Amino acid sequence: MKKYRPPTRAYKLYDMVISLSDSEVRRLKKFLRSPYFVLREDVAKLFHLLVKIKSKGKPMPPLDFSFAQVFPGEKFNEVKIRGLMSDLSELLEEYLVNSFRSKDKLQSRLMLSKIFRQRRLNKCFQSNLKKTATLIEENPLKTEEYYQQVLDFQRENMKFALSNRRTSNLYFQEISETNDILYLIRKLKTACSQLTHQSVYKTQYDTGLLKYIINEIENEKYLDVPAIAIFYYCFRFLSEENSLSYFQKFKKQLTEFKTHFTKEDLNGHYRLGINYCIRKLNEGDKKYVREGWELYKEGFAENILVENNRITRFTFNNMVAMALLLNEFEWVEDFITKQKYLLKEDVRHQTEMFNLARLEFAKGEYGKALVHLQEAEYKDLVNSLIAKMLQIKIYYELNEIETLESLLDSFTQFIRRREVSDYHRNNFLNNIRFLRKIMTTPVFSKKQRIEIKKAILFEKDVSEREWLLEKVGV
Repeated sequence: MKKYRPPTRAYKLYDMVISLSDSEVRRLKKFLRSPYFVLREDVAKLFHLLVKIKSKGKPMPPLDFSFAQVFPGEKFNEVKIRGLMSDLSELLEEYLVNSFRSKDKLQSRLMLSKIFRQRRLNKCFQSNLKKTATLIEENPLKTEEYYQQVLDFQRENMKFALSNRRTSNLYFQEISETNDILYLIRKLKTACSQLTHQSVYKTQYDTGLLKYIINEIENEKYLDVPAIAIFYYCFRFLSEENSLSYFQKFKKQLTEFKTHFTKEDLNGHYRLGINYCIRKLNEGDKKYVREGWELYKEGFAENILVENNRITRFTFNNMVAMALLLNEFEWVEDFITKQKYLLKEDVRHQTEMFNLARLEFAKGEYGKALVHLQEAEYKDLVNSLIAKMLQIKIYYELNEIETLESLLDSFTQFIRRREVSDYHRNNFLNNIRFLRKIMTTPVFSKKQRIEIKKAILFEKDVSEREWLLEKVGV
């Protein structure tokens, strides 16, 4: 029997319903009872039905089932139920917009300024002007969004002054300065994303005008703006070889101006720093192990890397990996045991087993590591690659050469047939290539092994560099 698949529109509607918290569901029920917004009972009935199905953890029901529940006794009409779903979707979207807007008092004041100016309600505009200015002054956040709102405020005041033929203060200078700040924040932020993506996918990006002005940023005192400074130092350490001093300044900005940014902003900042540490570590720069681990621990302890009471398996795996490189075995065991519940249920067991395997391997308990590794099924490609590499290392340590040879062959084919990033393909093929050289080079051939060691140190993408150098033995 062909499996039922709801139409795309139904999926979108149900995805919105699933995303709602219990408190949002309660507010929406009141929203849908209001005659100002809804004049049809069938819309509210469909919403109640979908909420009930969501609470049972069931998927989106077939259209004919939904129709029968909302219009009992009527003959199924697909056009009617699709239209109802569309109406409910629009109302949910309207609610989400209004809910978001009501939380942002400054944005609401800016909208009122525009309304009052257009209606020529001058007294209302001037009263609102003072309230808006107070909100801007008291706002602790100094993010990209904040400077956009400052710019909107300055523009509204300029338009009001022009419409009333006032020329004493037209905000031209303030608007120019705020525009510069916004441009630099956005340009530097985009450039940092480009450089991070470029390092993984070997894609070349052009940073445009930034290359002509980057050296002037310090001279013009723009680093007094934390939102500029943090991306400036990030751009510097991502784009320059000797970049530790810039990385340290970046970390200092994170510590000193944490209250200037939202949790979402901080999450992005921490990940930029952490991803850089991982890249440097993969290149063989050991000093970034503790740097990265400290960022992870700090971001985790302050709930910055935890979203909706969840932590991604990538963050979980990387925290364990860095801690193991620092021989923090007790911390790792405690972390896996206590924090595994922050993982989504569908990846919890495999992530737990994978990291227990890594822990046992680091402790030299290869048999236990292999048992843990075989207990999990890896759905994610990158984690599957890492798990296979760990399996290879275990068989090498156990001296299971025949099994190891077979695994190396199958792993090579696996990598070449799958669509993976340039970095991951190069990295794992390099790991395999160097291990084969070590295995086929006699222990007493010191000269050849020195050449292998040099090649491992010279190659950029080798995640197992330390382990391979240990196996070279010279």
